[in-house]
Amino acid sequence: MVVAGAAAVVASLVLDAALVAVGTRLFPSTSGFAHYRFSDYATLTVVGVVVAVAAWPAVARASASPRWLYLRLAVVVTILLWLPDLFLLARHEPVRAVLVLMTMHLGIALVTYNIVVRVAPPRRREDVAGDSSETDAGAAWSARLAATWLCLLVGVELVLGIVTLVAVPTGRPTGLLPVEGRAVYLAHAVVGVPLALGAVALWLAQRRGPRLMRLCVWIGGIGVAAGAVGGVLAVSHPLRLVGAALMLAGTLTAGFGYLLPTFDALDGGAPADR
Repeated sequence: MVVAGAAAVVASLVLDAALVAVGTRLFPSTSGFAHYRFSDYATLTVVGVVVAVAAWPAVARASASPRWLYLRLAVVVTILLWLPDLFLLARHEPVRAVLVLMTMHLGIALVTYNIVVRVAPPRRREDVAGDSSETDAGAAWSARLAATWLCLLVGVELVLGIVTLVAVPTGRPTGLLPVEGRAVYLAHAVVGVPLALGAVALWLAQRRGPRLMRLCVWIGGIGVAAGAVGGVLAVSHPLRLVGAALMLAGTLTAGFGYLLPTFDALDGGAPADR
């Protein structure tokens, strides 16, 4: 996993730099695009790749067909990462430059997926279908329902976070509340309260439950905690970029964790890995 992670980070950064070089060569007018700075895209790339690599062992343990599930999660995450790019277009950023950013996201996903599943293949397949037998059907259904609701809250937080990036100036000075976009900023913070309480409640209820639910509550809880830490860091102007990256990584991690029970149900008819 360490080798796979290091290789994925290096390959993704090289790909980023190559795409920026090609983009500025083909479209010289985009050479001053703010998101082409190495410090800008490198930070987000490293955070995203580390989260993706860390998710692979959880997928391998939770699913009987880990590559089948991991690929589909990669597609979902890539689509979600395109949402901020679409908001850049809505803010009238250069279309060609934003298309290069979208290509970078797709390339990072392809590179990371292929390196991880080939360099660090699962040692064995474990059938998790029997996990539900450890608890009665009613308790298992309630736990899945709670995880689904938390996943929906995570989705709301993601959307509000993207809207906040658009409505609230990122270059604002250090302060608890911004002057512009205060309403959406507060909504983003308020939704985090029931999400955090729900994450703690589900963790307390399922931390000793079936293996899949244990993975669900631990991954989801770590993601929620990371997002909360990112929100605190984003208050400070010097740490705002790191905080925003941590919030995005935490949100995606929490969403992945709380989706695990749903994907397990869908995975029943998935083709086995070879």
